[in-house]
Amino acid sequence: MSNKDNQQRTALDTKRLVGIAVFSALAYVIALVCQIIPAIQGFLSLDFKDAVIAMASFIYGPIASVIISLLAAFLELVTISSTGWYGFIMNFVSSAVFSLTACLIYRKMKSINGALIGFFSAIVVTTGVMLLLNIFVTPLYMAQVGIPLDSAGVINMIPGILLPFNFSKALLNSALAMLIYKPLSNAMRRIGFASGDAKKMEFNRGTVVTLSVGTVALIAAVIILFIIA
Repeated sequence: MSNKDNQQRTALDTKRLVGIAVFSALAYVIALVCQIIPAIQGFLSLDFKDAVIAMASFIYGPIASVIISLLAAFLELVTISSTGWYGFIMNFVSSAVFSLTACLIYRKMKSINGALIGFFSAIVVTTGVMLLLNIFVTPLYMAQVGIPLDSAGVINMIPGILLPFNFSKALLNSALAMLIYKPLSNAMRRIGFASGDAKKMEFNRGTVVTLSVGTVALIAAVIILFIIA
């Protein structure tokens, strides 16, 4: 490999690291802003950072999604979180599972259908994983704050609260990701932090389908959250 090739590779690696840092900071800022949203049922926090982390995974790959999920969750832990390590575990797992599922499927099927299947799968997988975590982690957190709640009590909360909340949160992040992916990825390419050439936003069939599905999903998520709030 020539010196020129080494220099180009080093430049790409540096831009990749900077891009990951930018997405980590953006995910944290979104989590910070979402602190103003009242907790649903008093203890379920809603945020939109998983959409941004999923976008980073599409651009930089699955390893980047794990790194950004970890950094964002840790920054929340040491600054704004009131749930300690329990919240850190829930935040990290939620973001990592959501972004990894969507990314891995999209990398196998790089098309509109692949993206839609990826996000649908991410909704299902994330909802299932978070429900399992709720059963085991939520009683531990509740005991710490002096609220008696065992696993059986958490299971009783699944149909009316936990299932619709986890589903609608994943649905909301999927919707936002579908709506912002094109402009965000193009912006990253224009400033040199992602490979490929920036493309003009064209309202072709794929774009219309993505925006339509994203809009419908966004509305559905908001309605579900409004019902259980």
